[in-house]
This record gives sequence, C-alpha cells and structure tokens, in this order.
Amino acid sequence: MPIYGYQCKSCGASFQTLVRSGDEPTCPSCGGVQLDQQLSLIATPQRGGDSDAAPACSNAGAGPSCAACPGAAMFG
Repeated sequence: MPIYGYQCKSCGASFQTLVRSGDEPTCPSCGGVQLDQQLSLIATPQRGGDSDAAPACSNAGAGPSCAACPGAAMFG
C-alpha cells in the first residue's frame, strides 16, 4: 500500500496519505476529492563507503512543507 502526496484543488492543502486499492483519497483539511497527485522522491541505495546523504529530518511527518528536507523545494 503506497503513500502518495497530494495537493487539494479546493483549499490548496498539501498532504500525504496511504492509499489502498480501490480507495479514493480525500483532503484532511476540507474533505475535498479534487486532488492533484504530487511528484514524490524515490530513495535509492548508494554504492561505496562514506555517504553524503543528508541526516534524518527531525521534523518527521512534516512532509513537503519541511524546508530542511532534501528535495523540499520540488514540492513548491
């Protein structure tokens, strides 16, 4: 069951939610169903020893609104 990112067309809220097969996601802020699915980042393993990976975010769960997370700017 994948987790998808959405932006609500009605109120503009951005959120992530678990989507089960056959379910239609709704906005947690306004209950709207007109949603744009957002591009998500994919984690890939790195080869080699020392990694330049960013440290874990202390704002876990903040989603695309976390400015400290790598790639946050992609979510606008």
